[in-house]
Amino acid sequence: MPGNSRPRYFCIAALAAFVLATGATAAPGILPLRTTATFSAHTRGKSWSEPVKLADGRTAYFLSLEPDYDVGHHVVTVELVLRRPRGKGDSSNLLDATERAHGLQSYDFAADDLARGARMSADGENRVVSLKNLKLVVRIRVTNAVVSPISQGKHQIEELELQIEVDNYNPSIEHPVTPQRANGHP
Repeated sequence: MPGNSRPRYFCIAALAAFVLATGATAAPGILPLRTTATFSAHTRGKSWSEPVKLADGRTAYFLSLEPDYDVGHHVVTVELVLRRPRGKGDSSNLLDATERAHGLQSYDFAADDLARGARMSADGENRVVSLKNLKLVVRIRVTNAVVSPISQGKHQIEELELQIEVDNYNPSIEHPVTPQRANGHP
């Protein structure tokens, strides 16, 4: 019947009721986190860890700093790791969105790379990891990195301090890309 809009409104109302009844709503975002992460090779015990909370207060992820040792038990790399709350210590790092990363990543802090200072490191002192699949953006600033030589051209990390911000990824906001390495390649 021309001009009869009842069927159209009925369909829209039915669709809206279905969406509400099935709970098909957007996933809750996280509460933005701003924190300082510290690592010291001289402190024994558990490494730094911080929960990332959902807007409703539940824990969505844990951020942590995990050292990597050489055969001489020197800390040669510290990795910033993001895991789900029930993730085991050996579960994959969610900062590696591809799960195929090889080589130095922007969430890795290698002693040899930091030997000339954070500004001169491959990823610089300011780093950004955009995780579109998790709808997160992680901004990292190296505020202090102390390394010492252990052999010719090899270093160990003594102290590391990072300013970290974790926020909801917003595609309408231009998030800076991970800085280019010195050779021009990401």
